[in-house]
Amino acid sequence: MSVSLRTMLAACLGGVGLVFTVGTAVLLNAEAGGRMQGIIGDQLHQYADQVADKLDRGMFERYRDLLVATSLDSVRSPGASRDSRRAVVQRLKDTYTDYAWIGFIEPNGILQVATDRVLEGMDVNARGWWKQGLERPYVGDVHDAIVLGKLLYTNRAEPPRFVDLAAPVHAEDGTLLGVIAAHLSWDWAMEVERSVLGQVDKARHVEAMILAGDDTVILGPKELIGQRIGAVSATVADSAAIRTWPDGVGYLTSTAATQGYRGYPGLAWKVVLREPATLALAPVREMRNRVIAWGAAASLLAVLVGYLLAGWISAPLRAMARAVREAGATGGRPALPATGHYAEIDTLSDAMRAYLDEIREGERRLKDSLGEKTILLHEIHHRVKNNLQVIYGLMMVEVRQLPKEERGRARMEAVARRITSMGRLHEQLYMSGDFARIDLGEHLLHLCEALSDLRPNEAVALRVEAAPATCSLELALPFGLIANELMTNSLKHAFPEGRGGTVTITLHDGPDALVMEVSDDGIGCAGGLPTGGIGTTLVNGLVRQIGGTLTFDTRQGCIARVSVPKARPAVPALPEAPAQTMAA
Repeated sequence: MSVSLRTMLAACLGGVGLVFTVGTAVLLNAEAGGRMQGIIGDQLHQYADQVADKLDRGMFERYRDLLVATSLDSVRSPGASRDSRRAVVQRLKDTYTDYAWIGFIEPNGILQVATDRVLEGMDVNARGWWKQGLERPYVGDVHDAIVLGKLLYTNRAEPPRFVDLAAPVHAEDGTLLGVIAAHLSWDWAMEVERSVLGQVDKARHVEAMILAGDDTVILGPKELIGQRIGAVSATVADSAAIRTWPDGVGYLTSTAATQGYRGYPGLAWKVVLREPATLALAPVREMRNRVIAWGAAASLLAVLVGYLLAGWISAPLRAMARAVREAGATGGRPALPATGHYAEIDTLSDAMRAYLDEIREGERRLKDSLGEKTILLHEIHHRVKNNLQVIYGLMMVEVRQLPKEERGRARMEAVARRITSMGRLHEQLYMSGDFARIDLGEHLLHLCEALSDLRPNEAVALRVEAAPATCSLELALPFGLIANELMTNSLKHAFPEGRGGTVTITLHDGPDALVMEVSDDGIGCAGGLPTGGIGTTLVNGLVRQIGGTLTFDTRQGCIARVSVPKARPAVPALPEAPAQTMAA
C-alpha cells in the first residue's frame, strides 16, 4: 500500500512533535516531578518540625510553671496555709486553661489542696507520678484518665487524656514539704496541631499524628489511636518520602522527633504528618498534563503545516505523473511541466525528459530488432517444415522402391511418420505466429489425422479428448513423438484379423502435472508387452528427457499413461538403455 508524500510528511512532522511531547512529559515527570515532590515534601517536613517544636516549647512552659510554683514562698514556706497554697494552684490553672487539675500533696501522700477542691484529702501514694515527683521534677507520657476524668468532665463520652507533671517542694533548708502535681489536658496537643496545620490548604487532606516513644499513636485519626506504626515512621529524615501505610495507600510521609527544650528533657515523641500521594503529587500530574495538552496541540499544528507544505512540495510531482499518464494513454511524448518551486524538481524534470527520450529511442530500436527476429524465426520454422517435407518425400520415394515384405520398408515408414510429426509441429508454429508457446491439444489432434491411414480396417476409430494446454516447443516436440509411437503401436498390434475398436488419446492439464493417456480396447497385452522395438527405446528416452513417468494398465485393452510434473528437473536427452519395451 503506497502512501502519498503529503500524508507521509504530515505524519512525520506530527510524529516528531508527539515524540518530543512525550519525551518532554517523561523528563518533566522524572526531573521536575522529582524536584516538585522534594519541595512538597520539604514543606510537609517543615510543618512536622513546627509541630514538634511547639510541643517541646509548650511542655517546657508547663514544666517551668511547676518549677516556678515550687519556688513561691506561699508554697515552700513550712508555715504556709492551705488557703495560700490552694490560691497558687488555682491561679495557675486559671492562667492556663489546658491544666485539667493541679494539687499539692504532703510528704505522707495525702492530697492537701487541689484546684476546685477536687479529691482533697485523698491518699495518692499509689500514683506513679507522686512517687517520681518526690525525687525530682517529672514529666509522664500521655494516658487515659478514667477516675479523674469522670469528676472533671461529666458530659464527656470518651475519657480524657492527660500528661502528668510533678515537682518536689523543698523549704529553704532543703526539707521536703511535698509535691506539686498537675494533669495537663491532651487537648493542648490538638490545639498545637491545629495551629500549625491551619496554614495548610484543607484540600490537601494533611493528617498529623503524635507517637509515643514506642511508636504508639497517641494523637491522630481515631482508627490509628493505640496502634504501633513504627514501620512507616521509624526513619526520621530531612524531607518526606512516599510510604505505603497499613491501609495499602501510599502517603507522602514526614517524621520529626521532639528534642526537648532547655531544662525540659522531652518524652521522645515523634510527629508524623502524612498526605495521600495522589493529592500531594497532583501539581506534578497537572503540570505533566498541561505539557501533554500543549504538545498535542503543537503536534496537530505540525500535522496541518506538514500537510500544506507537502502539498506545495508534491504539486509539481503530481503534475509530472499526470503528464506521464496522459502520454502513456496516447503513446506520445509526455509534456513535463517546467516549475520554479525549487531547484530539485527542475533537475528531476530535466532528468526525466532525457530518460524518457532514451527509453523511447531504445523502445524503437527494440521493436525494430524484434520485428526482424520475428520475421527470421517465422522463416526458419517455414524452412524447417519444408525441409522435413522434402526429407519425408525422399524417404517415401525410397520406400516405394522396396518390396512390401521387406523389413527395412516398415522401419523407414516409421521414421517417416516421426518426421511428419515433427514437421506438423513446425507448421503449427509457423501458422500460429507464437514461437514461444504451442497448443499441445491441437497438435495431438493434427497428429491423429495424419495417423488415420495406419488403421488396419475401417472398424478401427481414432478419438482425441485433449483439453487446451499450452507448452513450450521443448516439451511439445517429445510429447508429439511419444504420442506418435504409442498410437502407432496400438493401431498395428491391438486389432488383428479385421477386429474393430477405438484408439483414444486424452490430455489433461492438471494443477501439478500434464497427463496424456493413449488407450485402446483391443486384445491387450496380457502375454507381456512386445520387445525388441526401437519405438520402446525412443519412448522411454523421451519420457526421461521431459522428466516424466510412463505407466501401463493392461486390465482392459492397453492404457499407456505419461505424466509430466509442472516443475520438472533437467535430465539427459536420451538414456543408454530402455526402462520398458514395446513393439515399434
